[in-house]
Amino acid sequence: MLQLPEDFTLQMEADLGKEASDFFNALSSESPTSIRYNPNKQSNSQHYFDGSSSIPWASKGMYIEKRPSFTFDPYFHAGHYYVQEASSMFLEEALKQCVDLTESLRVLDLCAAPGGKSTHLSSLISDDSILISNEVISTRASILVENLTKWGKANVIVCNNDPEHFCDLENCFDVVVIDAPCSGEGMFRKDKESINEWNLNNVNICSARQKRILHTASKLLRTNGVIIYSTCTFNTKEDVDPINDLLEDGGWESIKLNTENFPGIVERESKINNEIYGYHFYPHKIKGEGFYISVLKKTETEESKWPKVMKNVDFTDKKTRNVLSEYIETDGFDFIQHNQQTLALPINLKNEMLGILNTSLRIKKFGIDLGQVIREELIPDQALAMSQIPLKKFETLILSKEQAIMYLQKKDFNTSTNLKGWYLMKYENAVLGFAKLIGNRMNNTYPKEWRIRSEQ
Repeated sequence: MLQLPEDFTLQMEADLGKEASDFFNALSSESPTSIRYNPNKQSNSQHYFDGSSSIPWASKGMYIEKRPSFTFDPYFHAGHYYVQEASSMFLEEALKQCVDLTESLRVLDLCAAPGGKSTHLSSLISDDSILISNEVISTRASILVENLTKWGKANVIVCNNDPEHFCDLENCFDVVVIDAPCSGEGMFRKDKESINEWNLNNVNICSARQKRILHTASKLLRTNGVIIYSTCTFNTKEDVDPINDLLEDGGWESIKLNTENFPGIVERESKINNEIYGYHFYPHKIKGEGFYISVLKKTETEESKWPKVMKNVDFTDKKTRNVLSEYIETDGFDFIQHNQQTLALPINLKNEMLGILNTSLRIKKFGIDLGQVIREELIPDQALAMSQIPLKKFETLILSKEQAIMYLQKKDFNTSTNLKGWYLMKYENAVLGFAKLIGNRMNNTYPKEWRIRSEQ
């Protein structure tokens, strides 16, 4: 049995009563492994996992019978799937019940790293929608950029800001997702270190932080917009109290979700001063870790005004566009120069995305980074290989499994060919990146910060 903090044990015994022993036994059992496929890259990678079964509340979510070595699976690095805890995938069901996903939406994932919910959102929203994915901690923001780049969608912006910095976007979003920083009770089974870090003082600190984030986020919603609030905790201070604190301001409604098709999810209706519907995932009742989710709808009327496009946007000139058209299909995109790179933006979202450049946000990823055009040649960026933009001029080199791992370790290897120029590196159906071939030698351009650092 896990050695749990006494205060946590008393808390769960009070909350669960006779079920507490089943709960504690579940925490000492093996954690289930689950993944979520990328619908734009799924192809033949699904056959890779034997004995998998569907997650009932996630259309592309799968339980994996035996945890493989994801580190040495090229499909993982190519963004064909994301390793994500199953309970947290209920975001999809909450979104489908509260939002029309066929509409053009403005979505903000406020506490997004490492990217599980953002990649999920990216798969669910329409191509006419825009996703802004934010992380306040700079090192975690880099991981967020990596995962969203691998996911490959162009209608995504990543930024590195405190929630308070979004003041230029008040009353602008249809959906704000807050997977709030918390004390991590729901992750005790997977992360034993979190047990040692847990204490009541930390719970109180987290609760105060969550209240601040919720109040800040509340200003960013349009009328009838929704906040989807979640934690990986079980306690009232972090789950119900921050929501109640916001509802006391007025202008908000707690939304009841239909969970009849998902046995084991526990609906908790709390009546402190307001009616609050929240949904608990307990590891002794569902196949997953601890999780809590609640949906709030903004009912007060507010004027919405998206930032205007700044006047000095550096659009690519005709010569550069002509070079790009030799390498990629340019239909449906517009192109700008930003920080010496050429970026592709969906033409239907161009003005909305460019409006974000006219705010104080620190942008880390903006559309698709194509690379640099130098002397009528496109020096391609990794993001182009990961994207859904059709390529024209690049030839493909199919790698063996051993070569694919060496490439992902950013090692150069002998290609035994006389090929020259930029080539797309692939393993089976997985696009891994680019390399510059010079006879039987190669220049491996895989990002060094993404490389596999271990040996098989």
